[in-house]
Amino acid sequence: MGDIINYGPDPTACLEILMNHKHLAVAGNHDLAVAGKINHSLFELEAARCLAWTRSQLSSDMIDYLAVLPEMLIVGDFSLVHGSLKRPVWDYITTPQLASENFGLMRTPYCLVGHTHMPYVFTTGQNGICRGMPLMAGSMQPLRQTNLIINPGSVGQPRDGNPQASYGIYNDEARTFCLYRVAYNIPATQKKMQKAKLPPFLSARLSKGR
Repeated sequence: MGDIINYGPDPTACLEILMNHKHLAVAGNHDLAVAGKINHSLFELEAARCLAWTRSQLSSDMIDYLAVLPEMLIVGDFSLVHGSLKRPVWDYITTPQLASENFGLMRTPYCLVGHTHMPYVFTTGQNGICRGMPLMAGSMQPLRQTNLIINPGSVGQPRDGNPQASYGIYNDEARTFCLYRVAYNIPATQKKMQKAKLPPFLSARLSKGR
C-alpha cells in the first residue's frame, strides 16, 4: 500500500523483491519523494535526510520504477491507495469521521490503505454509521455486503505498539481478509541502520513498535 522504501536500511533489497515478481503496487509519499516527484522540503528534516540516503542507494531503474507508480489502483472489488481516496499519498484515515468521508468516494465495496502504519478496519452499516476497530493478529474479516476500509499495518515500521511485522492476506475464494504478525531480527536491522548512519530514533522505535 505504498511507501515501499525509506526509513529502513535495505531499500534495494525491498525493490528487488518486488521488481523480480509479478505484483501490484501503489505509490506512497516517500516513494514519490525518493523518485523526485515530491519536494523533500515538505518532509521533516530527519525524514528528508533518509530520503536523500535512500535515493543514493538505488539504481536508475529503481528510481524510474518508483516514479511511475500509480497513486490509486482499482482491482476487482478493491480500491488500493496509500493514504486516502481524497488525497492518495498524503491523507491519513485515523478516525470514523475521516473514514466516512472516504466511504462517500469509494467506487468499489472495499478499500485497502496504508500510511498510518497501524492495522485497522472501518465499516459502515445500512444505517450509515461508521465504526472502526484495530485488527488483531489472526483476526478474520469476512468480506460481505458491508463496505470496508482495511489497513494491514506495516511490515517495516509498525506503529501500533507491537514491533512484529504486520501484513494481511486476502482469500478470494473464502472472501476473507486475515491479519498476520511475524517476529523478525530487530537488533540485526537496527545494526544495519546504525551502520548506514540513519537517524537513531528510527532504529529505536522498531523495538517499541511506535
